[in-house]
Amino acid sequence: MTSVHEDVAAALQECLEKVVFHIYGHFARKTGLRRVALAGGVSLNCTTNGRLVTSGLFDKVYVQPVAGDDGTALGAALYRASLAEEIPNCRMAVPLLGPQSTEAEVEAALGRFAGKAEWQRFNSFEEVCASAARLIADGRVIAWHRGRMEYGPRALGNRSILANPGHPEMRDRINSMVKKREAFRPFAPACSAEEAHRWFDVAPGTQLPYMISVVDVRPESRSLLPAITHVNGSARLQTVSKSDNPDFHALLQAVGVTTGRQMVLNTSFNVKGQPIVNTPDEAIETFLGTGIEFLFLENHLVTRTAS
Repeated sequence: MTSVHEDVAAALQECLEKVVFHIYGHFARKTGLRRVALAGGVSLNCTTNGRLVTSGLFDKVYVQPVAGDDGTALGAALYRASLAEEIPNCRMAVPLLGPQSTEAEVEAALGRFAGKAEWQRFNSFEEVCASAARLIADGRVIAWHRGRMEYGPRALGNRSILANPGHPEMRDRINSMVKKREAFRPFAPACSAEEAHRWFDVAPGTQLPYMISVVDVRPESRSLLPAITHVNGSARLQTVSKSDNPDFHALLQAVGVTTGRQMVLNTSFNVKGQPIVNTPDEAIETFLGTGIEFLFLENHLVTRTAS
């Protein structure tokens, strides 16, 4: 990777943004409409989305969370539903629409890895959050597998690798232990919706729940959040509300108690070239095959068996 490659990438991004703003600007002027909804693979370009949000062309910019080809299933479902009844025009909830494991399935999976992994079961979800928050505050890297799997390209807090965004070396650590991606790419922050405006240049109450738009990190916060701040001072923000994902929101609140920030570094629970983990077996196998330090599998804390 040389400066020539970087220049080509930057030029392509600039050309894309010129085309996008030409098209959206044309239809904004022609129709006079102040709200726009986006879909299609180009709508996964988070930098362009962020610029559109702040451009003033529209009052509201909605990018649906499964904007790529896999979103055709969502479109088909909405079309069929529209034939039967009127579809409300509102933002859909965070797409936690995938499979969920039962307690019996989790324990069966743990049993299959006996000898390689050890685990303890917590008595309550509050204990799970408190334990995970302490580890994140101590600079440990954890995997978090809970509830229904996300539908779409982003890990939104149910199949995630989580860490403290305030540790300068965290990006390199996670890249070396599991992600193996370009060193210049920062990871994304997941922040409670109540606190997002403290750390990022967004208005109070802003909802960016799909991790699909780039915003600026407040200048005074950039040195405090080195693991999620890009070289240009931006970040691919995910806001988390209690109504959208109460469990992940509760974890962020617990992290706030230990770190002073209701925020974590959030990246998808997978290794390079593999899909996001789905089942408990996949979660345990990926955990054991990487340098991730702890795995929270529903109400269980999984660690490696001492050799």
